[in-house]
Amino acid sequence: MIRELSRAVFRSQSKMKFLTLLALCFASVALADDFKAIDGKEYKNVKVTRVEPDGIVLMSKSGISKVYFTELPKAVQERFHYDAANAVAYSSEQAAGQMALQNQQAELRRKLAEENNKYWTGKEPPNQQNKLAAPAAVVAGRGQQVEVIAHGAQVDINKHLALGNVTLVDFYADWCPACKWLSPHLEQMASSDPEIALRKIDIVNWKTAVARQYHIGSIPQVNIYNRAGRLVGTVVGGDVDKVRSYVAQAKTGG
Repeated sequence: MIRELSRAVFRSQSKMKFLTLLALCFASVALADDFKAIDGKEYKNVKVTRVEPDGIVLMSKSGISKVYFTELPKAVQERFHYDAANAVAYSSEQAAGQMALQNQQAELRRKLAEENNKYWTGKEPPNQQNKLAAPAAVVAGRGQQVEVIAHGAQVDINKHLALGNVTLVDFYADWCPACKWLSPHLEQMASSDPEIALRKIDIVNWKTAVARQYHIGSIPQVNIYNRAGRLVGTVVGGDVDKVRSYVAQAKTGG
């Protein structure tokens, strides 16, 4: 009798595990959702990939966006258990982390400048000079073909434009799948066309200084500048053909 009862309990537990697993599977393939911000901006057919204390991260076919709870209706805030105090604490923690990162990068730049100064003034021992990496390929009049000009920190794009040529400015992040897909296409365009230069800006996360500086809400984002340094167009998402179209326009418009 006890053995039969144990078997019944085991079968019941197995059935519950199966139903739980089935529910998880259905949840993983759930249909994408739609969201509408307070200002009327709509995010259609998107999937919530991450919920953070201050907002939700949405993924669509064109890229990834971070939408803050303060931009969303109260019903959405309640749905994701938004707590203003937790959001403030999280934002402060992110800001502190970003400040530490910027200080670390500043220290690295200082040390690199010292090493470069020693190298060019001939004060570095010959054996260490030989260990220095060879400079990247440079195209006359425009600097490097492909250059990362910021990792989260503020940057003046105008100082990095390849005047006389077309400049693509790619806002991206290492954790963005669409960015990883688009990046090789942009780099190929720059390496195969001497009239195109590519400048890359790693936003790191949505709270960084550079993301706020240029109001980046979705990535990848590509800004296209003409030969005179004027912004011709902006492409949000991985639309390579649209980027090429703006490049053609930029070549003839300046």
